[in-house]
Amino acid sequence: MNEKLWKKIVAFDFESPSDEYGFSTRLAHENSWTKSFTEQAILEYKKFMYLAATSDFMVAPSEIVDIVWHQHLLFTQSYHEFCKLLGKQIQHIPSTHNKQDADKFRQAKERTGQLYESNFGEQPKSIWEYHTMFESLHLEETKLKISSIIIIGIIAFFFATFPAYYLLRPLYIKLDNPYFMFGLIGSAILISKLLEHYNNRQLKAIVTKTDKSSFVYHLQPLELVYLKTNQLKNVIIGVLNGLMDNGTLIINSNKAIELVNDNTKANKEERAILSILEETKSLFYPNLVERLQTKPVFSNTANIMEAFKKYGTKSKEFGSLFVTNFTVWLVFLLLCYTRITIGMERDKPVGGIIFTTIVLSVFIGVKLFRLTKKMTTVTIPDLYKDTILTTEQIENNWLWRYFLSGNAVLMASFIPLIHLSDEKSNGWSSSGSGCSSCGSSCSSCGGCGGD
Repeated sequence: MNEKLWKKIVAFDFESPSDEYGFSTRLAHENSWTKSFTEQAILEYKKFMYLAATSDFMVAPSEIVDIVWHQHLLFTQSYHEFCKLLGKQIQHIPSTHNKQDADKFRQAKERTGQLYESNFGEQPKSIWEYHTMFESLHLEETKLKISSIIIIGIIAFFFATFPAYYLLRPLYIKLDNPYFMFGLIGSAILISKLLEHYNNRQLKAIVTKTDKSSFVYHLQPLELVYLKTNQLKNVIIGVLNGLMDNGTLIINSNKAIELVNDNTKANKEERAILSILEETKSLFYPNLVERLQTKPVFSNTANIMEAFKKYGTKSKEFGSLFVTNFTVWLVFLLLCYTRITIGMERDKPVGGIIFTTIVLSVFIGVKLFRLTKKMTTVTIPDLYKDTILTTEQIENNWLWRYFLSGNAVLMASFIPLIHLSDEKSNGWSSSGSGCSSCGSSCSSCGGCGGD
């Protein structure tokens, strides 16, 4: 192996620090890739290009590596400089899908695997064997969407009301209301507990069936914060707190966030914050969060995690779980509806059972809605807490502590700003217009935190 060349390849930076929609951000956005997966795909692309530069034979990329290659070709200046570093102009040769080409690319793929193994060891399956990032989850797509399942279930419910009426009428006539109500509420509690246990077990089985090389086992703390809370604001809070903790930002006397020190080691998320504050000098917390939510480096986190959620809920495995829950609850509601029908037919007071049925219907709707989010909001975060994270990781990276403990690990001076941001009468808007709280002109206080 040419160690000197490989070190130069590893050191080659595809990014332009001043570009907020740079190479890796764009790559992640267009393909719904997590941060770690994007970094790994770029590294594997570099390994592939090393093999292409040092081999006298044709080599073939995986589909994921080819995506990175296509992206790099669009960055013409960067690609030209990279090939210059390689000492060889690497041409991208598309397949024409004829038999001769198929044989040539198959041989190239086999040769690539051998060269890779001799230079870098075993090829990671997540990049070289799978066609997409999500394929490592081993989830088969369901034929029925959740909306279709609900429609079919409701239709089946109404068809089932007729046989339920004739089957349950003899029993319901003998069963007094107080006993039925107690049994109904008790049954709802018992069913809820049993389904909760069943769902936890099934969702854990779905998640743990993935390859250990899968992106699921390599999520970043801020990605998990979004999965857990469904709030992009909480991701931004984590980055802001880190910059305050290292002295780059402060909360000034006007309760605005102010830039006081340069940070040459800032990552992309931090640079997005610093670029805004370099222009405005200071901003109030709500204004800053509002602007940051549109920045690609932050919106990417939300978009990618949402794509992950949708992929999970569209799987056959989750579809089966949802059908089980929905069917059990529909049968339960059928018992209530039948009781109401028979009671009205017999001129019995049914106001209590109608009210209880409405309350239980809302309760069931909430339970089913939460089930659609549970894999990402509970199961995966719990997997990290219980299995993946080590004590060393938690101690060495405060963002992992933030993921585990939330606002409890934030700076004491920052927490009041977060709580106040949801109050419309906090005075931020008025102070931003007149600067009365600054006691000086806007120019001398950095615009009072305004835009």
